[in-house]
Amino acid sequence: MSPKRVWLWRLSFSSALVCMFVLGLAAGAYYHREITVVLNHLRVQLGFALQTGSPTPSPLPENVSTISFTQLHAPLPLVYSETLDESKLQEHLKSGAVVLPLGVAFGEAGNVVVTAHSSGTAAFGPYRFAFAKLGELTTGQEFQVNTPAATYTYRVYGTEIVWPHEVDKLPNDDRSTVTLVTCWPLWTNFKRLLVHSELVNVEYKI
Repeated sequence: MSPKRVWLWRLSFSSALVCMFVLGLAAGAYYHREITVVLNHLRVQLGFALQTGSPTPSPLPENVSTISFTQLHAPLPLVYSETLDESKLQEHLKSGAVVLPLGVAFGEAGNVVVTAHSSGTAAFGPYRFAFAKLGELTTGQEFQVNTPAATYTYRVYGTEIVWPHEVDKLPNDDRSTVTLVTCWPLWTNFKRLLVHSELVNVEYKI
């Protein structure tokens, strides 16, 4: 092979490497969010993400309302929001699961909506994984809402994944119901997981 051909071959090979490198960078930048979502989802499934990141929640006062179900390591505090303002709700979510102000109380006829984070960065606060296990609740499973006045037991009767704007999916009848809501899949705010439940027992404390 002549020196000229060797030089041309080396130039072509170098150009090809540069093109591959640039295309790799472009693909990595384009798919960075998708790859990050997948990797973080796998971390949560393996149990690593739940052990890292945000500060440990403070011990709960005795008179705080909580929600408990089998998949939770400890009861979650309930924060009663007085507004639907997004910025205020995000602040409330750093303190636990949020009860939306829809004019219905636990035990009353109508639907109570309780929402919490399923994942997120450390900036989301110590309860960023509050509802990470919500997808594991199954039809027939029961959970408790504990308030200073009573303990309410609800039984799951259905789950569904909806678009964020599909508020018509919330129950609207005379039953006493609770819908638990979180972003889904994990590490995204793409859709919403709804867990519907109905009141089956009340134990009054006073």
